[in-house]
Amino acid sequence: MSSSYSQHTGHGFIISAVLLLLLRFAFSNGIKHDRAAAVMKCFDGVDCLSKRTAWEHLTEDLPSCLVAARVWWSSRPAAIPVTLVTQLSAERLDQLRAQCATWSGPLAAALYLPLLNPSSHELQDTSRQKLQAMIASAEELFKASETNQLHTVRLGNHRSSDGAISTSTNSSSGSGGGGAGGCQLRLILIYELFADPRALVLYPVNSLRNYARLLADTDLITNIDVDMLPSASISAALADPALRATYQAGAAAGGVYVWPAFETHCGGTSYADAVALADKAALPAALRKCLRRMRPKAPASHNATDYERWMATDGVYDIQYGALYEPWFLSWRWGTLWYDYRYRGYGKNKIVQAAATNATGAAWHVSPHGFLVHRPHSESRARRDFLRAKFSRKDMEDLRGSLYEHVEALWAGTTAELAAGSYMARVERPFQACLEALPWWRKEQRR
Repeated sequence: MSSSYSQHTGHGFIISAVLLLLLRFAFSNGIKHDRAAAVMKCFDGVDCLSKRTAWEHLTEDLPSCLVAARVWWSSRPAAIPVTLVTQLSAERLDQLRAQCATWSGPLAAALYLPLLNPSSHELQDTSRQKLQAMIASAEELFKASETNQLHTVRLGNHRSSDGAISTSTNSSSGSGGGGAGGCQLRLILIYELFADPRALVLYPVNSLRNYARLLADTDLITNIDVDMLPSASISAALADPALRATYQAGAAAGGVYVWPAFETHCGGTSYADAVALADKAALPAALRKCLRRMRPKAPASHNATDYERWMATDGVYDIQYGALYEPWFLSWRWGTLWYDYRYRGYGKNKIVQAAATNATGAAWHVSPHGFLVHRPHSESRARRDFLRAKFSRKDMEDLRGSLYEHVEALWAGTTAELAAGSYMARVERPFQACLEALPWWRKEQRR
């Protein structure tokens, strides 16, 4: 009787445990579905056919009409409660795949598709086909991330006899090689309709950064461009509860934690992937080979990080902000400033947010626990056009009406407002309404 009762009780316990797991899974999936639906609801009734983007949207600082085609939200539990936030254009999907493979936590991304649509009455067949193809590509990437089958570089014996980094290719599934386990992807596909082909260079980079951040629901976030790979050591450090609590306390108090950034000048994408999966001790050898500090020809961009000190220390240290500094950093979601939508195309879009952050009195720290490495790619049209104007020998009269001329004028106005203490980042009204509508962005959710 006792044996029978024990066996029956055992089966009952197993069945109850299975049911509990199924209920938890269903509840978790329900939350993810609800959150994706809540974001999509922000775009209900949006009709951009009569508000297609033209060049005047730049010159008059008019906000773009942006539409979400679809939102994907991972059902996998967050491995670390820190969200990486990024944005990308259609040709950068491979970069997102690589970034997701080296990050262990939630990754919130805004994927952008510009559509030249001369008609103000209907979405033309070519636009519809491009949109459907983009949805299919995004769906494929999302499914790969959900099954942890992102293709990336794994490090086996990654040190050669001279200390250099070597690579081997594999899937991101499994735990071999010391890399991260793959992100939990939250992806929003946003498209913009254009009436003017000239305006196609007006990539809404800061609007996309803001919309991507709406998908973040963790207290700690890190805004990192999609062509920058976070080292696996960042995820490992943030997985430590005590260490993460230290970061959270500092960020909640108004501090930001900079990730030192590097770039490669040889070796291609596979070398960058390998560096991201190596540890800090491997960097001196890499710096003698294909690695270097980020943007050496623009020292103001990253020199405030103090690379020599970072290479020599195991502890967090303080730095002073410098003009035109544009680092990537870890911050408190509730206190991180939004990006100014008026900065479109290329130039100053990230610099202005760093300058505004400094104007709030933020404390700048550098984290010793990881780094970023640039993953090489072809240059965007917006960047080519911007740099062509910037370094041409034309006078400003010849540059009248160019993207470069507008960005420089906008930056001059912004710096004056910062000096006067009156600057506020401009965000679009639809974005502000969405922010106020999303439950996980309500003030009572702050911890």
